[in-house]
Amino acid sequence: MGENPYAGGKSPLGVLFENLNRPLASARPNDVIQVSVRGLANYTDVLEAFVNEEAAQVVSISDSTLDIRIPAQVSSGVLKLKINEQIFFGPKVTIEGKVTFDTDYGIVNGYNGAVYQLLNVSPNVWAVGSFTDFENEASSTLFRNGISIINSNGKSIDAANYQAGRGAEGGLRSITRTTDGKFIVAGGMASYNRRSVFGLTKINGNASLDTMTVELINTTPEIPANAFDTVPAFNAGFFGTLLKVFSTPDNGVIVLGDFVQHFYVDYNYSSRETRTNIFTNVRDIVRLKEDGRVDSSFSFQNTGVNGSINDAVQLSDGRIVAVGAFTSFNGTTANRIVAFNTDGTISNSFAANVGSGVSEANAEILSITYNPTVNKIALAGRFTTFNGKVKNGVVILNTDGSVDDSFTLGDVQGRISTYAYVMNSGRVLVSGDYITYDGVNRSRLLILEADGTALQDYNNLGTFTGRITSVIETTSSLGHPALLIGGLISMADGRRVGNIFKLEVRN
Repeated sequence: MGENPYAGGKSPLGVLFENLNRPLASARPNDVIQVSVRGLANYTDVLEAFVNEEAAQVVSISDSTLDIRIPAQVSSGVLKLKINEQIFFGPKVTIEGKVTFDTDYGIVNGYNGAVYQLLNVSPNVWAVGSFTDFENEASSTLFRNGISIINSNGKSIDAANYQAGRGAEGGLRSITRTTDGKFIVAGGMASYNRRSVFGLTKINGNASLDTMTVELINTTPEIPANAFDTVPAFNAGFFGTLLKVFSTPDNGVIVLGDFVQHFYVDYNYSSRETRTNIFTNVRDIVRLKEDGRVDSSFSFQNTGVNGSINDAVQLSDGRIVAVGAFTSFNGTTANRIVAFNTDGTISNSFAANVGSGVSEANAEILSITYNPTVNKIALAGRFTTFNGKVKNGVVILNTDGSVDDSFTLGDVQGRISTYAYVMNSGRVLVSGDYITYDGVNRSRLLILEADGTALQDYNNLGTFTGRITSVIETTSSLGHPALLIGGLISMADGRRVGNIFKLEVRN
């Protein structure tokens, strides 16, 4: 029919891995491991071996086996053989270390959407996000919309203690616990358990909506029941996007996001058919009282940021620190980071320490975390300098805004950091679109020493795919220190995960 398009191609080398589906025993750096593979005896002089793209020493070859020495610096990954220009992929090599995936934790399928925030309410963990299912539990009578409570074993708590009903339809971005033991949740939701809410509402300790009965104008006097209605107790709504909520000592809440107006329902002039809303112009940050009304003593009638807020944290003293892609707040220069005092004014002392509105981050900050145990703030983003110093995508701050210069992120070849968190141990978890770290092929999730060094024992993990949004320090199934990690995550240590997983991190 014509000329063979494959004519003149190279003959197969006859290299064949056996038992590829049988996992190899885990190994440590410098160990010699043996794999079953045929067809290598004729290529001794040109054979190269790699573990997770790091060159490994070929120790010996037989007709059916290959012995290689694990590199001294390496993370878990696939064994690759190279003969001249031909590549052969073998089994995964699991590298032993002090960081391990907690396979005994009860979560198997996880969530079917992003987990934006995890909140530790011992002995349980509350999760909020854009998910509609957890562990394939959702059905026509059981709902997992935007909110979930899991116990210490990774299982949903019993129905008697979880009364969210249909939950947050539209998803949630943030949750905070108020001083009275209730919770404020916020996000894109339009309803909570089929009752209309506008971005945020208050819920009880069993996740049920906090409600109250109000008297209305009755347009149908022949039906006395229409003079009353059951409504959300937290009377507030927003036009715009809600990103973060933080509690205040008076059972109120501070809200951050990209919004322009707050409103509440005046039930004195409302009926079942028609609601009368009262509007207040607010921009990007506002404090609400316990009933949801605007607290006009806090940053009232501000003009907001000239860009977008990406993330925010609340410090132990109540101050709020926000980061994003902005260069000013209320007309005051603030390059991608700004701190607010408890009255809503900009913290001038914090601003002075991070660069006095001149030399803070030179590009977008994507995330901020705060660990109150060690009193450290961690920033991650696209920036390459901070306060006039070279800081390639990650910087650690003290709570006064000064830079902790003891930490320096290593060489990530210009890749972008998306998350950083200072652990109780002082080590720093970082994540980004990394391929290598200081010249060694590594996972996109790293656990670094306080100075930024990547010790082999803490960086043995395999492939990580996704973006971290929340971390809780907890214990593993064996009682060792661990991290519960949530986000938009599809793979961790080479395993499929559903946006949440647990890592054991031994000291």
